[in-house]
Amino acid sequence: MIDAQSTELKWSKLRSLVIGDLNVDVIVSGAPQLPVLGHEIPCEDVQTVMGGAASIFACRLAQLGSEVDILGKIGADVNGDISLKNLRSSGVGTGKVKVLDDFKTGVTISLTYQKNRALVTYMKGFDSLTGADIDPKIFAEYNHLHISSIYILRNFISSVSAVFSESKKRGLTTSLDTNADPLNKYAYVDDILGHVDIFFPNDKEAKAITKTGSVHAALERLSAKVPMVVIKRGGKGAMGRHDGKTVKVKPYSIKPVDTTGAGDCFDAGFVYSFLHKKRNFKESVEFANALGALSCLYVGGAEKRLRETDVQAFVAQRRMAVKKE
Repeated sequence: MIDAQSTELKWSKLRSLVIGDLNVDVIVSGAPQLPVLGHEIPCEDVQTVMGGAASIFACRLAQLGSEVDILGKIGADVNGDISLKNLRSSGVGTGKVKVLDDFKTGVTISLTYQKNRALVTYMKGFDSLTGADIDPKIFAEYNHLHISSIYILRNFISSVSAVFSESKKRGLTTSLDTNADPLNKYAYVDDILGHVDIFFPNDKEAKAITKTGSVHAALERLSAKVPMVVIKRGGKGAMGRHDGKTVKVKPYSIKPVDTTGAGDCFDAGFVYSFLHKKRNFKESVEFANALGALSCLYVGGAEKRLRETDVQAFVAQRRMAVKKE
C-alpha cells in the first residue's frame, strides 16, 4: 500500500520514468460530421502536434514541476523532430529516447468534435520498442514508473508485467494507463495489475477489463487487485477507491475545444498531487479532474503549458461562476 504521507522518496522531488508511445497527432477540428466514403467535408483547422499518451503524460508532469524522463523509440523524420522538440520544451528528459533510421514515427489522425473524437493510427510506428530495450539498472535513477498505451506497443506488451515487477523490487512506485485496446481483449492485464500501485482506466476500459456492466462494479473488482484505482468518466467526472474508501468528483461544465490527451493530463495531475505534493487521495483526484478539464480548453494534449497555478486559477474561477448562478 502506498500513502502520500508515509511514502519515502529517494529525492526531495518526484523523479519519474515514463515508458510508452512517442508520436504526433494530426488534429482535425471543426468538421460538421464524420467523413463518409466518396464524399468530401470541410473542417475549420488542421494542426500537427506532439501526441502519444506517454508523451503527453510526461510533458504535463514536467510542466507541473516534477523531474521526468521518457523512454521510447521514434523515427529520424520530421514527425520525430516534432515530438522531441515538444518534449524538451516542456522540460522532459529525452536522453533515453532512441532515434531510428529507416523507421516511421507513429502518427494518429484525430477527428475532434465537441464531445468526442475518432482516431486513425499508424500502428507500425510503435512496434520497435521491446522488453529488451529496458535495462533494469536504469530504475536506480528514479522513484516512480509510469507506463501508457500498452496495447499499441505490440512488441512490448508481453514484457510490461516483468518491467513493473522489476521496478517495484528496486523500490519504485508504479502507475498504469492501459488506454484503449483496439481489439477490446485487454490481454495480459490481470497479471500486469498485480505489480501496479495506481491504475487509471476510463469508465469504458474499466468495464471491459472487468467484464462488468457497471462502473461501480468495475471499481470494486479492480480495487481488489490494485491499491489505488481512479476511473476517469469524462462528462461525469471521476471516481476512485483507496484504502477501502470511495471518492466521487463532479465534472466541470466546460465547452471543450479538443479532448486529445485529457485522460493523460488527468493521470499526470494525480501523480503530481499525490506523490510529488503528498496531498491526500481525494484532493489528488480533484486536482487531476481539474487539470483534465482545463486541458480540454486548448488544442493538443500538451501544447499549452499548464502549471499548478493555472489549475488553481481555473478551479477558483469555476467556483466563483457557481456562486454567481
